[in-house]
Amino acid sequence: MSPAAHVLPDWLEPLLAFVNTVDVESNVDELAEGPLALRDWLAGRKLLGADPDEVTVSRADHRLAIDLRTGLRALALCNNGGDADESALVMMHQAFDRFPLVAAVPVPGTDLPALRPHRLPPVRAALGVIVAGYAQAVGTGDWDRIRRCPAEDCAWAFWDSSAKGARRWCNMRVCGNRAKVRAFAARKASSIS
Repeated sequence: MSPAAHVLPDWLEPLLAFVNTVDVESNVDELAEGPLALRDWLAGRKLLGADPDEVTVSRADHRLAIDLRTGLRALALCNNGGDADESALVMMHQAFDRFPLVAAVPVPGTDLPALRPHRLPPVRAALGVIVAGYAQAVGTGDWDRIRRCPAEDCAWAFWDSSAKGARRWCNMRVCGNRAKVRAFAARKASSIS
């Protein structure tokens, strides 16, 4: 595979950005303020169309987005060898039922048709782009490269751009090094006792 094959595809960027709307390390949740925060985030990603200020986001839309994000984050951790959070996956599966998708023109460079949301109001259609990105990534095999850092004080989702697709940490210099230092300290402490 060429090095370009390990670059995050443009069509997956909204999904990865959505999964990272919660930053555990900084204790920031871009969607925490409710429906208006969701509208602003979707508008900032140009997923709401021409006039986002005219779009109403309901509490149900916001709850659906949170359930979707929680499930996708759980799956990204599974991609990195973590245990499945069954309740998060149930919420995500229930959320997926709300997004009918249809096949469109094939994704460039693949034989797979692109997926897009079908007959949904603006907010659901915008979230449907995220769902379609996930479905497309599973179909192309790209989903396995979206991982969540296993460090509980980080939990950042990242694209594994390594040639072998075996990267574990979002950043080896930070989270990977912290884990190595903790493991070394634990080994040293157990050898002393």
